[in-house]
Amino acid sequence: MNTVAQPQTVSEPSVPAARPGDAELTAAAARLSVETLLRCWIRENRVTRPDGAELVLEIGQATVTVPVRYWSAAGWHRFGPARTEGGVLDPGELARYMAKAGPAHSAAADQLAERAAESAERIAVHLADRAARPAPPDSASGGAPTPFLAAEQALLAGHPLHPTPKSRDGLTEPSYCPELRGGFQLDWFSVDRELIAQESELGPTAQDLAAFLSGTLPDDGALVPAHPWQAADLMRRPAVRTLLAEGRLRHRGRSGARWFPTSSLRTVYRQDAPVMLKLSLGLHITNSKRENLRKELVRGVEAHRLFAGAAGSRLLSAHPDFRMLTDAAYLAVDGVPGLDVSFRHSPFRPTDYVYCVAALTDLGRGEIAADGHAHELASHLHGLAASAGRNVRAVTVDWFAGYVGRLITPMLWLDAELGVTLEGHMQNTLIQLDERGYPGAGWYRDNQGFYYRASRIAELAQLAGDPELGQASSTIVADDVVTERLVYYVGINNLLGLVGALGCAGLADERELLGLAGELLAPLRGHRPTDLLTSAATLRCKGNLLTRAAGLDELVGELATQSVYVEIPNPCFGAGAGR
Repeated sequence: MNTVAQPQTVSEPSVPAARPGDAELTAAAARLSVETLLRCWIRENRVTRPDGAELVLEIGQATVTVPVRYWSAAGWHRFGPARTEGGVLDPGELARYMAKAGPAHSAAADQLAERAAESAERIAVHLADRAARPAPPDSASGGAPTPFLAAEQALLAGHPLHPTPKSRDGLTEPSYCPELRGGFQLDWFSVDRELIAQESELGPTAQDLAAFLSGTLPDDGALVPAHPWQAADLMRRPAVRTLLAEGRLRHRGRSGARWFPTSSLRTVYRQDAPVMLKLSLGLHITNSKRENLRKELVRGVEAHRLFAGAAGSRLLSAHPDFRMLTDAAYLAVDGVPGLDVSFRHSPFRPTDYVYCVAALTDLGRGEIAADGHAHELASHLHGLAASAGRNVRAVTVDWFAGYVGRLITPMLWLDAELGVTLEGHMQNTLIQLDERGYPGAGWYRDNQGFYYRASRIAELAQLAGDPELGQASSTIVADDVVTERLVYYVGINNLLGLVGALGCAGLADERELLGLAGELLAPLRGHRPTDLLTSAATLRCKGNLLTRAAGLDELVGELATQSVYVEIPNPCFGAGAGR
C-alpha cells in the first residue's frame, strides 16, 4: 500500500459579513423579486400593456396595482411597488397570491411563497456584500480574478423571469456562494478502483487528472472530489455508510488549493487549472436537484468526441467564431449516485474578456451601481460610445448584431444543418469580447443541454462514425420537443432576453432590435425553429412560475414533461415592418 500523505488544510478566507438588515438594500432586493414575479405572471397569463401608467392585476382573490416604469416587448418590464388594499406586497405575499390563483395545492403554494421570500433574502445579502466590497479581492493564485470568474460571480439577482431565482435550499455558507466571491477546498474520497467508472478525451485518465488536482498522494484507491456540502450529505446516506464501514470508500477530508464557485454553484474554477469541475450538489437550486446523472456524464464525453470530429470541422468552417466548451471526461462511483465529477475544458487566459451573457444583463447591479446603469452591459456600451464619440444607440445596434452573428446564429445553424440542439440560454452561453469591446466569439457550455433530433440521428451518427450515438446518453429526442426547447432557450430566453435587457436600460428601441434580428437570421429561413421565432404569431414558452408552483424537478422524468410550457405572443411577429 502506498504511503498516504496527510491532507494539507488551507484556511478559508473570512468573508465580511453582509448586511441583510440594511433597509435600503433589503427594499431593493424585494423590488427586484416582486418585479420578477410580476414578469412571470404577465408572461404566463398573456397580460397586455395597460393604457395608462398603472397596471391592475386580478390575482386570485387579490387586486394588485403596480406602477409601470417600463413596458418591454420582450417581457423585461420594470415596475414600482405592487400594492393591494392592505398595502405594499413583499415577494412572499405576492408569490402566495399567485400560487393560490392557480392549480397548485396549499402545500405547493406555501412552498412557493417560502422559496420566493428566501430568494429575496439571498439577493439582499448579495447586494449588501457587493455594496460593502465593490472591488474583488485578489485570488489565492495571485492577482485579481480573471474576467471570466468576475462575471461568473456577478449574478446578484439572477434570472429575471424565474419566481425564485436565488432559492437554493438554505445554502448560505459564504464560501460556497459565487455572489459573495466565495472559494473553498474540495473534499476528497478514496474509492476502491473496481467501483470506479470513468471516460476521458483529455489525454490523462480522469482518475489520474483527479489525483493531480487533489494535491495529495492517493492510497490504493482512486481519489474522487466532492463539494464539501455534498460530502457531508453523502456520509449520511446508508449506502455510503456501508461502503465506509467496509473500507471500500474512505473520506480523506478537505485538501488542495481553493476552487471558486461559478454561476451554477456546483461548477468550480481555478485560473491555474486546465479544467473546471462540475460537481454534484444534492440540493434544489431554482427548480432542480443538481446531482449529475450518469447519462449526462456520458453525454459530455460523447459531445466532445462529436465536435472533435467531422461535425466540429463543419461547425468551424461555417462559424469560426463559435466554440464549444466541452465536458471531455468524467469520474464516477458505481453504487454511489452523487459522488462524481465532470471535467470541463478551461481554455480562458487571464487576458481573455469572456463573460456569461446572464452576468452582463443581471439587474442586481443597477441597485448598487454609482453610474445608474441597469446592468454591466449597459455600462459597457455607454463606455464604448463615450470613447468612440458615437451615439449609444448606434453602438448598441452594432454590438447586438455581433452577438446575433457569433452566438445566436451558430446555435440555430447547428440544429438546421446537423440536427444538434443546444439549450443555449443566457447562463449557458458566453461572449468573448474582441480588442474593441464588441463580440468576438460566442461559446456554449453544459453537458445536460445537448439533444439530437430523432429525424436526423441516422445521418449524424454516420457523420460521427458512431452507430450508437445518443443511445447510452439518452440524447435522442423527438423533433417537436426539440423545436419547442430550441425556440425557448435560444430564442426567447437568450435572444429576446438580450433585446429586453437592452430595451429596459434605455439603450435602443426593442422593435428596432427585433427587426434587425429577423434580418440577420434570414439566411436560416426554412429552418422551422428559426421561422417560428421570426414570424410566428405565438411561441411555446417555458412557464417558470407554473413549473415552480407545480413543484416539478426539471431534471427528472421524460424531457417532454419536465416543465410547463405556455403559448405567448411573439414580439418578433411583424417587428420587421418598415425596416
